[in-house]
Amino acid sequence: RIVEINSLLSLQSDEVRMVGILGPTGIGKTSTVRVLYDQLSRGFQYSAFMENIKGSYERPCYDDYQLKLCLQKQLLSQIVNQKDIEVRHLGVAQEKLRDKKVLAVLDEVDCLWQLNAVANQPGWFGGGSRIIITTEDRKVLKAHGIDHIYEMKFPTRDEALQIFCLYAFGQKSPYDGFEELAWEVTELAGRLPLGLKVLGSYLRGMSMDEWIDAIPRLRSSLDRDIESTLRFSFDVLSDKDKALFLHIACFFVGFEVNRVKRCLANCGLDVNHGLLVLAQKSLITIEDGFLEMHCLLQQMGGEIVYKQSLDEPGKRQFLMDITEISDLLDEDTGTGTVLGIKLRTLEREEIQISRSAFEGMNNLQFLAVDSVTLCIPEGLTCLPDKLRFIEWDDCPLRFWPSKFSGKFLVELIMRQSKLQKLWEGIKPLKCLKRMDLSYSQHLKEIPDLSNATSLEELNLYECAGLLELTSSIGNATKLTFCRLGNCLLLKEIPSSIGRLIKLELLDLNGCSSLKYLGG
Repeated sequence: RIVEINSLLSLQSDEVRMVGILGPTGIGKTSTVRVLYDQLSRGFQYSAFMENIKGSYERPCYDDYQLKLCLQKQLLSQIVNQKDIEVRHLGVAQEKLRDKKVLAVLDEVDCLWQLNAVANQPGWFGGGSRIIITTEDRKVLKAHGIDHIYEMKFPTRDEALQIFCLYAFGQKSPYDGFEELAWEVTELAGRLPLGLKVLGSYLRGMSMDEWIDAIPRLRSSLDRDIESTLRFSFDVLSDKDKALFLHIACFFVGFEVNRVKRCLANCGLDVNHGLLVLAQKSLITIEDGFLEMHCLLQQMGGEIVYKQSLDEPGKRQFLMDITEISDLLDEDTGTGTVLGIKLRTLEREEIQISRSAFEGMNNLQFLAVDSVTLCIPEGLTCLPDKLRFIEWDDCPLRFWPSKFSGKFLVELIMRQSKLQKLWEGIKPLKCLKRMDLSYSQHLKEIPDLSNATSLEELNLYECAGLLELTSSIGNATKLTFCRLGNCLLLKEIPSSIGRLIKLELLDLNGCSSLKYLGG
């Protein structure tokens, strides 16, 4: 990494060059630049290392001149080694430094005003000067016109283990017998150097039994030092971006970006801009079109939500803990605060859901259930009207709850369900984009799609009991993919399918009873 950054610095050149070091909190930007500074500073007559600027200088309301003067004074005091230097205007730095070859590290910059105060333009410094800026925010670098940017990468799996072992054992490898435990904790830290350092230091000197006792706690709760560092990046976000961060951390990690955008459309979060902000601040990454977030940031998001109500899970925005969700669905303790439920269970964990489990959760928007052991002996009286996203494979329900609007529903994914039919009548399904009921062997019919004018994907693959396809499918004029393969009892396709002018794929493979293809 040092070699790569040195290449960007191009020290042999006499130009003034500003280089940005970009990466998420805790990835080792400051540590790396500190090593680099120690190596390079002897080659410069004037140098300064301004550490943790964002933590040392609170944000001004907009343009706090005195704060800028204070920041510039700190830089000049270090460079010229004069504590009582006077800085009465922002031109002082240029006056004093324009003929000097300077090495300056501006660590943890998070606002453009900070750069404007101490390194407004290359002409402030003499030829051959190098200004190194570490930040989590790509936007700050771009806004300042910095094109030379080094993006910090996470260490490899083996490097991460070595970093952890240096703090846990004082050497690059685990003690005999600690190998599996060391790997487990390394994975818990998600290869984040800060996490590796803090967890390694915490476990240092403990016996193997003490490690075994400590790891479950490390798995379930975030270390305070790690949380305080990561939390700084969250706290400076706007309220909308904080809300979007929590939606992602607690529910949408691993989703395609376009799915997230459509599931959160028109919900007041300004999703397109918010995703850009979170990516620029290194709080999320987008890889091959999918949304990713570091595991420690996810854990922080979960703990922020947990602290919304320590004793009453039903008063939190998102629920992910199996035991808490089980109790809530069995005891009907959910409230209007709950926005999302994400339930994944092991095969042996049976969960009872009461008939009225969802009645109090009138604001529930996102429901994801991955369990084959749910028991709903009396069915459900309702599903909340504000649901936007339902993914519930192996759903044990035979009939859809009688109370359900569907007005906001964007995706309905219920593969391998026991459903025989869904809702009765015509629902306002104008937001519905995707319906996937594949492998639902007992399904006999699908609901009326008269208002499903935004539907793009309909997957009924291997719904072996499906008897007919509603003629209202012709209203789904945006339908692109329609999968009906292995619907063994389906005898005809309604003529209204001819109105589907955007249809690209119609899969009828294995429909052995099909006699008539309309349209």
